[in-house]
Order: sequence, then structure tokens, then C-alpha cells
Amino acid sequence: MPKKSKNKFAIHGNTISIMREGWKRLAFATYREDYYEELTSHTWTLSNGYPTNATLGGGLHRYMMAKWYGYDVLKELTEKGYVVDHMNNDHMDCRISNLEFLKHNRNVAKGQYLDKEAKQMRHRLAISLFKDFSTGCYQITIGCNDHIVAKDSKGQVHHINAIKLLYNCDYSLVVLDAEAILTEYENSGKISISNLRCCDKRVEVAVDIKLTDEEKNQAFVIRDGVPYLVIGNGNTFLNSIHYDEGWLPPENS
Repeated sequence: MPKKSKNKFAIHGNTISIMREGWKRLAFATYREDYYEELTSHTWTLSNGYPTNATLGGGLHRYMMAKWYGYDVLKELTEKGYVVDHMNNDHMDCRISNLEFLKHNRNVAKGQYLDKEAKQMRHRLAISLFKDFSTGCYQITIGCNDHIVAKDSKGQVHHINAIKLLYNCDYSLVVLDAEAILTEYENSGKISISNLRCCDKRVEVAVDIKLTDEEKNQAFVIRDGVPYLVIGNGNTFLNSIHYDEGWLPPENS
């Protein structure tokens, strides 16, 4: 007879949400059929903010890495001084796209600078890091809460909603680039993509919508049945821009 978990579970697409009475927030993991029954037949508790089950080896983040990379890889890298980093610094988010191995000292440094700066600047630049397990590549996504403009090849000025950067290099270098983006923007109000290590980029241009004075202070407006967020008025902010799954470096496309 399967064990009865004290948690509540739900599946939304490829994401498992986990809740328990007394928790203030949901925990998340990536769905896969081969381990779903095992994961949901145990009770997950919170230990220092981490979803944990001792029977399954400890933290949910390490459980996920063992399932996706193999227990031997997890064990070997742990012995070499690596930890499992939550890329967005949210210990409740244990989706595989939010987890990566990182040297302990670099993880500490990331927590001292990037994670803190990203949180403080989120209402200006919503910067997020992801790993696409299907390609092995990383992405930095930037939601532009500030009014950011760029010129195209014809010299025409466009307002930018989001920037997505693709990386095919070591994760520690991706972290350094994310730090550089925040530092440069805080100091000069600019983002110099040409100075970064990314191998490709995608820029999402804002839709040109004429707003009435009343609409300028609303959270969103609707045009032809389509809702659009109104960014930059202090009422609505982008928190995170999702990554583009399956995006490959140009030489592999």
C-alpha cells in the first residue's frame, strides 16, 4: 500500500506544485512520470527554507539533480566541492531549469552579490538565469521595467520589453555576465550586449499602443480582446521572463 503524504500535489504542464498546511508558499519540481509516484508518496518538510525528505536523500533540489543527472554524477561533483545552486535564489523552486552545479565558493559569492543585486533591481531590470536541460545551454532573460530603447539596423528607435541571451559556456561565466549587466546598468543606464559572452540574442520589442491619460495609470489595457501590461507607471512590473526552450547556438541550428 503506497504511503500517504501530508503534502498536496498538483501538475501544471511539466511542473509539479507541492504544498503543505502551514507553508506560506508553494514548492515546485519538474514532472517526470518515472519518479512522480515516489516523490508524491513521501512527506516533504521545510528545513531552513528548503523542501526536504530524509528518506529520499535530503533536499528536493538534490533529489531532482539525482533524477536528471544521475546519483553518481551528484555524488562525484559533491565530493569535488560543488553544490546545487538555485539559479533564481528561490529555494522553493526546484524545477530542473532552475538548478545547476556550482563550486561552493562561487555559490557563496553569487549569493553575496548577484542574488542580492537582482532582487534590489528587479523593478528596473528583472534579470533571471535558466538552464535548458534539452540543449545543455543557459539563458539570461531580462524584463525591462525601466523604459529602455534601442536602435535597429535602419536607425529606428524601439522600446524594448525583454532581452534574451543564449550561452554555451561554463555556468560560472554566465553568472559573471549577469553581474556585469546589473553593474553596468546601475552605473550608466546601459546594457552593452557586445561585451558579453553570449552566443546569440533575441530582443522583444514593445507593441506600439496609444494610451489615454487614464490608461497610463492602469495595470493593463485591452486591445482587440488582447490584454497588454502597462509597464513603467509604478503599478505593474515584470518579475521574470521565461526562457525559450530548445534554443540552440547558431552553429548548431
